[in-house]
Amino acid sequence: MATTLITEIQQAQIRLPFLSKADRGALIVRILRELKTHRQQVLGHVPAERCVWIDTLIESVSSTISEIAAMQDAEFNRVLSEFEKLMATLDGISHAEKRSKIIH
Repeated sequence: MATTLITEIQQAQIRLPFLSKADRGALIVRILRELKTHRQQVLGHVPAERCVWIDTLIESVSSTISEIAAMQDAEFNRVLSEFEKLMATLDGISHAEKRSKIIH
């Protein structure tokens, strides 16, 4: 799932000048949905005090979707780059956890 989102982010970066504010907002909502899913499915068993970072990120993104979507192209591209890195990292971590559970 995260791999598909990473591809969507990369495609959006290529088409950035042609994306409407609505397109940008929809992509941010999609990223937010993936973060929430990761929080529930992968980090659901982790104590809440150890997940403050992702909970804060989710809350921050949720409350600023329209501002993020309205950013200038260069700023929005930087935001997308950071989300791309984050999604790749979270995907890598969750795959590593799955592999270690299978081995043990």
